[in-house]
Amino acid sequence: MQDYLKLPIRLEQFFQKEKLATCSLKESIARNLHLLITTQLEENKQDMAYGSEFWDHDYDIHMSNDARRELVMNSLRKQIAEYEKRLYNTTVEVNVKQTESKTIASSQIRRRIEIIITGNLVRSNDLFRFQTGFFIGPLLFD
Repeated sequence: MQDYLKLPIRLEQFFQKEKLATCSLKESIARNLHLLITTQLEENKQDMAYGSEFWDHDYDIHMSNDARRELVMNSLRKQIAEYEKRLYNTTVEVNVKQTESKTIASSQIRRRIEIIITGNLVRSNDLFRFQTGFFIGPLLFD
């Protein structure tokens, strides 16, 4: 089994000549997918095309849930094809729901995006599944 560097890289370990933290192939892919989803286009200064374009519409209250769902799916399909070459035969499922978000002080109705990405690992043909969900306008994980 090959290890992959775990992000974020803690350089203090490197300078103290300690072994850097590693993770499995599936965990490395999951971390990259999470980063792709939560990064806005042009936020990554090393690659301005890395990230998800749907964040440009995060606060668009006039966009329907179906239109938002299509925007998120199309954005992620394109980004996964470009930035996650360790997967093939990928499918992206997205659900957008109106859900109550509760905080200590209040509760409010917000949009929740649920994403499931499935595919096969290029290296072994094993099945891969990644699932996440978050509130938008602004971003909030439960």
